[in-house]
Amino acid sequence: MRKQTFGFVATLLLGANVLLPVFAQAESLNELDKKESAIARQSDKISGELQIALNDVNEKYQEVNDIRTKISENEAVLEKTKTDIVETEKKIEQRKEAIAERMKTAQVNGMTDRSINALLESKDLGEFLNRAFAMSVIQNAEKTKVASLGEAKDKLTELKATQEKTQAQLKQNSQSLEAETTKLDEKMANLKQELADNKTSLEKISQDKEVEKARQAAEKAQAEKAEKEAKAAEAAKAAEAEKASKAAAAQAQEKAKAEASSQASAQSSKPAASASSSQQTTQTSEQPKHEPAQPAPSTPTTSGRTMQMESTGYSCAESVNTFFTAMGIDLRQNPQVVAVDPSVIPLGSMVEVSGYGIAIAGDTGGAIKGNIIDVHFPTVEQCIQWGRRSVTVTVIS
Repeated sequence: MRKQTFGFVATLLLGANVLLPVFAQAESLNELDKKESAIARQSDKISGELQIALNDVNEKYQEVNDIRTKISENEAVLEKTKTDIVETEKKIEQRKEAIAERMKTAQVNGMTDRSINALLESKDLGEFLNRAFAMSVIQNAEKTKVASLGEAKDKLTELKATQEKTQAQLKQNSQSLEAETTKLDEKMANLKQELADNKTSLEKISQDKEVEKARQAAEKAQAEKAEKEAKAAEAAKAAEAEKASKAAAAQAQEKAKAEASSQASAQSSKPAASASSSQQTTQTSEQPKHEPAQPAPSTPTTSGRTMQMESTGYSCAESVNTFFTAMGIDLRQNPQVVAVDPSVIPLGSMVEVSGYGIAIAGDTGGAIKGNIIDVHFPTVEQCIQWGRRSVTVTVIS
């Protein structure tokens, strides 16, 4: 066939098979990217939670410190209250002792009689009332001092109880806050551990990505190498085919020249009439030389099988055709080729086409069936000038 597509298709399939694993493995890299993004988002969330926990811990520590300060202040007040209670109790005892001493002295010295005598010795009622009032004031003052000391003691005792209760509550609050602080510390430790684990995971994913990228780069390089090798093999195959076609064409031409020379020698030994007839036949076959489509003169022969056939022209310059024939002949190097039906004329045969000359039956075609041939011309213009015509085809070998 003139259209050589097998090599291109084979190269395309080879490239697809080599590159397919690269695209398949790219999904693995995408998965790693997804995992990395998910862990990064989780780390951001944990960092936010850690910041909130840190703020809570700072607030709890501040509350604990405030309560401890209040406990210290309350302890100082409580100690002062205890000291005041002791001093007040001492004053009460001292006051009681003084009153008892006065009462004892009054009993011993007859102070009651003196008081009565003092009242009785008053000159008048006014003096009596003044003395009685003075004595009452003195007695009330003593009673007031004793009572005030008792009230002070009661207040101090009550204050002490309140302060002790407050102290107990503060210590309880302090313990609760310390427990909350401990929980928050544990929460922060857990969050820090999660962040550390995520960091480790991200580092591992990063390493896996580098390994995956290196593997993909190696596969890509291998695919490119395989593609280059395939192209080189295809080029070598084409060069070998071209070399073989040149050799076949050269051999065919040499063979044709040898046979033509042999036939010419045989004809020269015939009578002059035969020579004249041969000369006339040669001139008749050379008349198309004046046409531009005639690429080379033909040497008539009757030694092979002769057939009347329909012919058309084709050119490798046409875009639908290639430069290589079904036998691998490069039409740019050996343009004297005829496309035939191999069941009528075997491929590789040397043929003589009237009006065209001697050529190699080295190509085939989809429309070339039966007694139809397609003669090759280097240019499309020559094909047009040739058109479609009936020709005599002689198979030389």
